[in-house]
Amino acid sequence: MDDTGAKVIDLIFGRWRSQILYTGVKLGVFDALASGPKNAVSVASELDVDAGMLYRLQRALGSLELLHEDNTRTFSLTPMGELLRKDHPHTLRGMTLLEEARSTMRPGSTCRR
Repeated sequence: MDDTGAKVIDLIFGRWRSQILYTGVKLGVFDALASGPKNAVSVASELDVDAGMLYRLQRALGSLELLHEDNTRTFSLTPMGELLRKDHPHTLRGMTLLEEARSTMRPGSTCRR
């Protein structure tokens, strides 16, 4: 496929990528991996979510270069993923949550709970 087609495909899947990113941040995947590499079962137990579904999410986050998976199915944060931890001094977590919330808001609604 030529560069033009690749750019259009990139636009098509842009929403998918932002939703994957949002889900990882909202669930706390990046914070769960802050202490070091863990497998999906360990992280799923910590976050109280289904391990199989979390593994798929972690693979998707890996495709976005936010996580790294080794040959033992253990995941670790990449430098980009580090920026999504709550405790990172330059965290982009809040921006992720805010932007995705804005994109799903109905007209006239607010971000308040």
